[in-house]
Amino acid sequence: MLFCAVLGKLTIRSWVSLPLLFLGSATGVAALIDLLALRRELTLQSELSLSAPLLFGFAAGLALFSADQVQWRFRWQRLSLRIAYPLAMVACAIALDALTLPIGAALIIGPIAAVLLGAMLKRTADARDEADYLTS
Repeated sequence: MLFCAVLGKLTIRSWVSLPLLFLGSATGVAALIDLLALRRELTLQSELSLSAPLLFGFAAGLALFSADQVQWRFRWQRLSLRIAYPLAMVACAIALDALTLPIGAALIIGPIAAVLLGAMLKRTADARDEADYLTS
């Protein structure tokens, strides 16, 4: 799987955080593009409208495909969380048509989520490299 090289082994907390941090990062990128690329009068109080099916669909796919990288502690977690969490995101994708929030809020949330996502990926990669070093 493509995620193996990047993710390494995830804790359950990291796995749950991964799609949420993706959502926050994507929101920040969309706000930045909206603020810089569109040639209309925008303020930080302007509304940003995002496609909820697109964002939550990608987040559900990320949760589903990265579930193999999780260090499940109990069998019930593997059986229930692995299916229920991506399905909850799919339900959000179906139920919501659009997400609307102020551009200022998205510009605050986005960089924070991107930094946390990068830190989480770095930490899991370091743990993977350390485990590879110890086994060789």
